[in-house]
Amino acid sequence: MSWLNCGVTTQALWPEKQKEVRYGSHTFILMPMAKESSASIHIELKGISNDEGLTLINRFLSALGWKCDEPAINHYGWSGNPKPVPVPRYSIPYGYSPSEVFPNEIYEITDKKAKLAVALYREARSIDSVPFQFLSYFKILNIFWNDKTKNGKNTLVEGLRDSLPNLTDKDCVERIKDIENKKGDPADYLYKSGRCAVAHAFADPIVDPDDITDLHRLSEDLWLMQNLTAYLIEKNFGIEQSIWK
Repeated sequence: MSWLNCGVTTQALWPEKQKEVRYGSHTFILMPMAKESSASIHIELKGISNDEGLTLINRFLSALGWKCDEPAINHYGWSGNPKPVPVPRYSIPYGYSPSEVFPNEIYEITDKKAKLAVALYREARSIDSVPFQFLSYFKILNIFWNDKTKNGKNTLVEGLRDSLPNLTDKDCVERIKDIENKKGDPADYLYKSGRCAVAHAFADPIVDPDDITDLHRLSEDLWLMQNLTAYLIEKNFGIEQSIWK
């Protein structure tokens, strides 16, 4: 018998006492943060390899991060113990949300594209870089639309243009109007001055990660991109952002 032990930092709901939680056909043990140990997740490597166990933990954290709409970072760890072992304490970059009530199961996301979408969403919520947060959100759009030109139009930009009006959040609506007033077409702006500017460095526009003006501008667009991708994931895959569903 061998257990894989991984430290976790997250603002997602987490049990305040050790708890077994199912995810598909697998069972994880979740341990709470303590004085000398981090919140942690553990899986028995029974019939699975170490890499498969790590991937399953990442899948679980992506599903949990999506359900709670919070960051969830796997700090990895070690395997080989005959039982789950607490992971030494990490310094956490944000708050911790222990709860005496936690579901017995996080429902498994089985659709291949949905798994990728929530993995990219967790990456965006967890990464400490404004440009790469933006790019991770934008990559989710590419799951739904090819970044190709058809009949003189970019299908990704067209999909973005069709979807933006569906956002109802007040701050998102105001940001879209602000972009329209200052930059023109919001879909074209988000693609060229956001996605392309972050991904490339050979021609303007370019995002310079040292330039505070660039970072401030992208920061204003992050909430818009977060809401847009959440809307698209819920609409296309039918997975709600609720830990109880």
